[in-house]
Amino acid sequence: MTRSLTFSTSLTHTHPSNMTFVSNDPSWWPYIDFQLISSCWIVAGSVVVVYDWVLTIGQEIELIWRQRWSLMTVLYLVIRYIGIPFSVYVSRPKIGDVLIAYL
Repeated sequence: MTRSLTFSTSLTHTHPSNMTFVSNDPSWWPYIDFQLISSCWIVAGSVVVVYDWVLTIGQEIELIWRQRWSLMTVLYLVIRYIGIPFSVYVSRPKIGDVLIAYL
């Protein structure tokens, strides 16, 4: 049987340097526990924000969106909705955390 000299360009081909490194070093356990607990709090906070939004969307449409726009309307909307993109930005994986995970 002869082997082809062409290189595989398939996405299923895995080079050893692309494989995930798994460490069983106990010194990482507090960091992993912290990340797990932190992730749970992020999910819990997100659920509370969505729950609040679902409960009050009817009143918001009636009292804010259907009224004449004013400075207070704009301030309310900015304060109410600036938290959503901010929380997504804050809870994203930081590049330093990603790099530490591969060391």
